[in-house]
Amino acid sequence: MEDSRYTMYSTYHEIMRIGEIITKVDEIEPFVFEKGKSYLFVGCGSSYNIGLIVAEILNREGYYAKAVTAGSIAVNPKILDILSYDVVILISRTGTTTETVAAAKMLSGKVTTMGISCEKKAPLTDVCDVSFNLDFMRENSVVMTGSFSGIIRLLLNGINNVWEMNKKSRDVIRAEDFLESYMEMLEGFDFAGKDHFVFLGYGPSYYVAKESALKLQELSLARTEYNETLEYRHGPISTLSNRTHVTIFSMGSNLENDLANELLKKGASTHVLSCNSLYPYVDVQFQSLYAQLLGFYRAMKMGLNPDEPIGLKKSVIIEDVED
Repeated sequence: MEDSRYTMYSTYHEIMRIGEIITKVDEIEPFVFEKGKSYLFVGCGSSYNIGLIVAEILNREGYYAKAVTAGSIAVNPKILDILSYDVVILISRTGTTTETVAAAKMLSGKVTTMGISCEKKAPLTDVCDVSFNLDFMRENSVVMTGSFSGIIRLLLNGINNVWEMNKKSRDVIRAEDFLESYMEMLEGFDFAGKDHFVFLGYGPSYYVAKESALKLQELSLARTEYNETLEYRHGPISTLSNRTHVTIFSMGSNLENDLANELLKKGASTHVLSCNSLYPYVDVQFQSLYAQLLGFYRAMKMGLNPDEPIGLKKSVIIEDVED
């Protein structure tokens, strides 16, 4: 699905360079997670969703991790015992998000902190004990795209078992293979006929569904929602129409295919994203590319600027907020 107009936009290039990002990430010595220690991820928006995905995988691999929004800490610092965690990992693509920087300053000297940004130098990483300034992922556009997968990859490389999966998967599938698969899936998609987008999944992919819904909102002003796959029948299905498109991040169950067929009969369109890789958690790192492409293409069809979506800024900086 190539169009010369696409190359005018930074968003397009920032999605399409995923292979380059992954190659560079794999050259970085990661922060190594240790069993017996506890980890708290803090972020806002897509950065929060990164924390949710990685925390879910850590817990499944026998570690202890949790993710919270930086805003929840700002509103109520006692919402959980932050100082009881061994390491707090704060993520902000720009390194300037007000709530996340404030949380890092509040925790400085009290608990070990790690900051991750996509800038050479950032207020967030300046106040953290351990810093990753991934400036090769820097994005000019407002919406976070390729760097989302890049940061997940960096963090998962710090989990011994997952690092082995990543290493093995490079021999059988490239990051670009996911892009090509999703682009083929979206060829001929009825962008004009769809204005309601639903994303469904389980486990880490449930949080990919959450991120995917956010991408469609940000890039193309779509009405979106996300749910656990079979939970969709239990209430949310009531809003389904012939203008609904449902994406299922599949675990390979016939029950998922049964739901997809049921939704087709009810008039919706569906895409079931099966695993491209033989290794658990590898697909999770790249599933968000699907919604990034879908949102970008839809924005173009609607005459919107995907680089500068209406009502959004690259970083949420709030004036006169106490640290």
